[in-house]
Amino acid sequence: MTFHFRNIGPVKEADIELGQLTIIAGRNNTGKTYLAYTMYGLLQERAGWPGGRGVLRTLGARHAEKLDGVEPLDIAGIAASLAADGHAVRSVDRATLSQERRAIARRVETRFSTHLVRRVLRASDGDFRDARVGVEWPDAFPQSVAPITVRAGGLGAIVIGFDGTAVSFRAEDSRIRSPAFYQRGVETAYTHLLLSSLPTPFVLTAERFGISLFHRELDLHKNRLVQLLQESDQRDVKGNDDPFWIIDRATSRYATPIQDNIDYTRSLPDIHKESSEIKECRLFTGIKDMMDGDYRISHGEVRFVSRQRKGDRFDLPLHQASSSVRGLSDLYFYLRHAANRDQLLIVDEPESHLDTENQVQFARLLSKIVKSGIRVLITTHSDYIVKEINNLLMLGRLSLSRAERRRIGYREHVGLDGEDVQAYVAEGGGLRRCRADAYGLDFPVFDTTIDSINERSEDLTACVMESESSE
Repeated sequence: MTFHFRNIGPVKEADIELGQLTIIAGRNNTGKTYLAYTMYGLLQERAGWPGGRGVLRTLGARHAEKLDGVEPLDIAGIAASLAADGHAVRSVDRATLSQERRAIARRVETRFSTHLVRRVLRASDGDFRDARVGVEWPDAFPQSVAPITVRAGGLGAIVIGFDGTAVSFRAEDSRIRSPAFYQRGVETAYTHLLLSSLPTPFVLTAERFGISLFHRELDLHKNRLVQLLQESDQRDVKGNDDPFWIIDRATSRYATPIQDNIDYTRSLPDIHKESSEIKECRLFTGIKDMMDGDYRISHGEVRFVSRQRKGDRFDLPLHQASSSVRGLSDLYFYLRHAANRDQLLIVDEPESHLDTENQVQFARLLSKIVKSGIRVLITTHSDYIVKEINNLLMLGRLSLSRAERRRIGYREHVGLDGEDVQAYVAEGGGLRRCRADAYGLDFPVFDTTIDSINERSEDLTACVMESESSE
């Protein structure tokens, strides 16, 4: 699928075809984070993720009128069947589903671009007025869609699926007999079916280092806000008797991805009891190897335990650990406890606070995550990460024996398929797609700088040698 962006911060116009691994590189202030955050917001609104606004859940797939010439789905009839029998089936072809998907996407794009870009980025009303965000799929709707469970209210849920010829609806709780209860739920479930190929986003922002340090202080700030509201008792507060005056001035304005990253970090003591869909892949051990230690939860606190022998071993609360340990903690718990294969993992500047060798190891970890079935999007300034990704692309083209692989430096087959990788350079108010060949992807934004510094080094070396010879 392809995402279209217009007038998003420094980005005037850009298109991103989402791959299994998508890389956006570039210099500072070229709009990489704006694009990542906006894509996160659009996908989050679609999914109704915790902390999201669930726009699509309230829009519904259709109303009484025809939608682009397609006969409307009989919402009332399906709701009545669910109330009476607990299930309903409606014949529909893939072409109709594709047309309906385009129609609902346009409706959502208009809503998101007009009202919600500013909310996701926590911008003022005057900002992003001309922003436009859209998504475009290949024409063909999937051959089938596995059953999806969609909450239809506090009392029940609807399970919807598509077998290639018909859409089926099933009430999870057959005791509910009210057609009115199912009316909105049928619209919601059908919308989720239409947009089921959109991944659910999970974001690790560049602010994750500070979040791991200060999330408890943020909780204290929230508690203080509640206390102020209680004390105010709607009395006059600096000339304003509205208690929401306090909220407006006392709360921080975080972009939605940052706020959701904060909420995720707060939840770590709870999610460590769960298992991710890819836990058996043990990808989190790659982070343990990079950090030479392990993470654990003790008495509601994240701690880092080194691997050294007893005499040199240390066990620290996360806020006392190194910045690299803090920066990878969220990803460690995500891979072990929270990852699902329908997700898009967005990592802003993964190289931050990592030494050069660990940047190389992180690139290999990205390849493993992609192979596990999770899409990944990164924004980066790291020449080491993109160079190693190019190595992995070459490795993926070759049929090397285990001995040959080990000789080159790869204990595992972590090669990437070139068709799975999309790469862009942010520059000039847009994105330029990177050219791919047998040797990987061309990233001139890095090559130009490296060539320039090497040339200066050679010139200065020649000057030093000449100076020494003349003495």
